[in-house]
Amino acid sequence: MLDFDSYLLRAFLAVAEIGTVSGAAAALNRTQAAVSMQLRKLEDLVGVRLFSRSQKGLSLTAQGQIMLPYAREIVRLGDEAGKRLSGKTIRDRIRLGVVEDFAAGHLIRILRNFRDQNPDIEIDIIIEPNRRLAALFEDGVLDLAVCDVTCLPRKPALVWTEYMMWTVRSDFVVDAGEPLPIIMFEEGCPWTIPVTGALSQRGIKWKTACVASTLVAVATAVRVGIGIAPMIANTQPEGCRTLDKSSDLPGPVRIEIGLYGQPDMAEGARYLVDFIARHAAMLPA
Repeated sequence: MLDFDSYLLRAFLAVAEIGTVSGAAAALNRTQAAVSMQLRKLEDLVGVRLFSRSQKGLSLTAQGQIMLPYAREIVRLGDEAGKRLSGKTIRDRIRLGVVEDFAAGHLIRILRNFRDQNPDIEIDIIIEPNRRLAALFEDGVLDLAVCDVTCLPRKPALVWTEYMMWTVRSDFVVDAGEPLPIIMFEEGCPWTIPVTGALSQRGIKWKTACVASTLVAVATAVRVGIGIAPMIANTQPEGCRTLDKSSDLPGPVRIEIGLYGQPDMAEGARYLVDFIARHAAMLPA
């Protein structure tokens, strides 16, 4: 039977989140030597390597990935038990920025459960495009941000892989003799590059039929029948469908969305990050 020391687990979680021993040591207010020793002790305890080491820092091994949710849960339960026994509750206000396409469905259940369990934590939800969220986060306006991973030059706490599907109104007919009418994102959207790249790789002739600045605008343009829009499956509007392979379009376009937290975020924000991580099974893999 393994007896896990929460002190070791906190060192493991900090390194897994930050990616370096020095960064984790600063976050935990410990020395680098102490954090390195704690990682070695934990690896000795479980009998496997939890991190692979390179010049860029440390990354989780396959065994480390298995360990991650257990470590979070053990630490969470210990913290929760301490709060319940002492009668302490977290009172805080979190500024959470989320890209509209992701906020439309995936986070609702998790945030609802979080609020049910933590009624004294207030959450301000800011919906903006990817690059605007990144700018607000870098300026310190947001405690947490959920946006495309290409927009922020730092390691996210969590990453979700999404696929944009080629979406049309149910009765839309593709004219093989004409360039495909694509409903495109506004200028500067990071998803423009993978979408146009996928079309170019297939040598497909296309034109910008409409520029849409929000998810509502994209959905409206699709439902009006203006053209074809790359949309996350969860956001496809009623009365629409995904074009099948017979349309000669590329396959679904892969994007990655990350959850970012400020290094000095308050207790409530850190608890929300942990809560989302523990309930990640409710989100796409």
